[in-house]
Amino acid sequence: MTNFHPAAGALFAQALQGLADILRKVFLPHLAAGLGLFIISVYSIYSFILAPVHLPPPAEFILVGALFLGYGLAAFAYSFITACAFALRIACATWEEFIDNTLDQVKQAAAHKIDDMNESLAKDQAKVIISGSVREVFGEFNQGRKTSFGRALTRLLLGVTSLAMRSVLLSRLVKISGQTVQLGKLFAGRATLVGAIFLNLRLFSTLLLIFLYIVGIVALILNFLLVFWLK
Repeated sequence: MTNFHPAAGALFAQALQGLADILRKVFLPHLAAGLGLFIISVYSIYSFILAPVHLPPPAEFILVGALFLGYGLAAFAYSFITACAFALRIACATWEEFIDNTLDQVKQAAAHKIDDMNESLAKDQAKVIISGSVREVFGEFNQGRKTSFGRALTRLLLGVTSLAMRSVLLSRLVKISGQTVQLGKLFAGRATLVGAIFLNLRLFSTLLLIFLYIVGIVALILNFLLVFWLK
């Protein structure tokens, strides 16, 4: 039996490293943007709403503190969520490469169990072969590994990906007409399989990112309008 662990494991490690690098590179620019929005918002509220009221010093101190705390948390949360959405959108390409490679490994594992991928098989038999192949390939990742938070997280991600891949393959197997099937047909459109496994994750992250950018732009515009209206 061919050992799938080294190549696939290296690619998965590369995918995790790519995700970490993207998070590091995109977080600081978005944090800076959130900080700018925070400064503009606090300055606008304090200069044109709180300061003209001339509140007693204790009340003004409490309100300014609440303003800093509330806007600071909101700005940080906005920056963090936006950075994660941006990182997720970019990281999808790396993860799709990992899924594509893993599909090749599953195909090879299935091919070792039958003489010909184009051989007609009963659907029940094909389900057993596919489920066993997915379990075999993903099982190679966890052999001989000690327990740690990072490896536990890796195993969790692998488990989710394994479950998604198996569900998509079996769903596609059920949709093939006839009582007998050819396993080769399952891997004919790998791009479609990758898209189904990711559940349009790239599209979702893109739409989320656009929405978050619009929220930030609207907040910035509202602050400028507040400044010019009350000036």
